[in-house]
Amino acid sequence: MVGSEVTSFHSNTSAAMVTRRCRLQAVIPTYESGASGTITVHDNDSSASGKLLLEIDLTTQGSDEVYIPGDGILAKKGLYVTIPSQTKVTVFVE
Repeated sequence: MVGSEVTSFHSNTSAAMVTRRCRLQAVIPTYESGASGTITVHDNDSSASGKLLLEIDLTTQGSDEVYIPGDGILAKKGLYVTIPSQTKVTVFVE
């Protein structure tokens, strides 16, 4: 959408990354050698519960770029992201 403001948030631990209503636009996970597991994004501002919005399986060492088409994914309560060890994540929200 023209004129939309996008903000980024970064973390290397599981956390409430956004504590307000937002639209998830993109996720960039970076994982080191030996990292395994799954990154999950929940519609919640305090814990890994509630509606699961996105799940990203870790594959190999490096970075991925996950772009959400259209207007993104609506999170009514905020975004809680679970992150396995040796992993960092940046989320972009509107």
